[in-house]
Amino acid sequence: MKDGYWLVGFQYEVTGTLYSLGRIPQCKVAMLKHLKPGSRVLIAGVGHGTEAIEASKLGMHVTAVDLSKAMLDHLQKRIDKYQPPTPIRVVHDDIFNIKDVEQYDMVIGNFFLNVFGENMVQKVANHLATLAKPGGYFVVGDFMLPEKGWRGWLQRLNWYVAIGIYSATTEAVLHPVWNYAGLVEGSGCKVQEIQYFRILGLKLYWSILGKKPGG
Repeated sequence: MKDGYWLVGFQYEVTGTLYSLGRIPQCKVAMLKHLKPGSRVLIAGVGHGTEAIEASKLGMHVTAVDLSKAMLDHLQKRIDKYQPPTPIRVVHDDIFNIKDVEQYDMVIGNFFLNVFGENMVQKVANHLATLAKPGGYFVVGDFMLPEKGWRGWLQRLNWYVAIGIYSATTEAVLHPVWNYAGLVEGSGCKVQEIQYFRILGLKLYWSILGKKPGG
């Protein structure tokens, strides 16, 4: 499998934290509050595993999936460092090869859907939603959908600086900011909560909690 992050994976977590003044890590763990110890959580595109480590500390059973071996190597280093109390199952594979349909209390795709182009992003969201149990959650944290006026221009700038760098150094696709709340709804999950993360009062990131029907 080709590793699109072999070149820049080592600095991914630190850069994201500095660039967002700590808001991206906060966004990644925001919706874990809706789960109880013992819940099953799948994290797609886990990267260095901020939310995986936190979920394990909260007593959840975590499956961490990433196509990038470089990213998973860094996740393993963090597991070795923090020794989270609940074992984390690490899977090196394409998310479409994960067939655990309706097995998870929460499926998380933080800063993951943004690597896909228009012809793929809804397909990926739909697949992630199939992995959540009926009545379970589908969570997406990502860059804020631009608003109207000057705020929207600053929100776009925040996004295009980031995607410009990563589209030049990885296999991420250059595209406008997707409507992640719309992608969650399009997957068949009902948006229950949105939490915004601001810098100087400007919404730059959002975490969206969708609930799957049934259960």
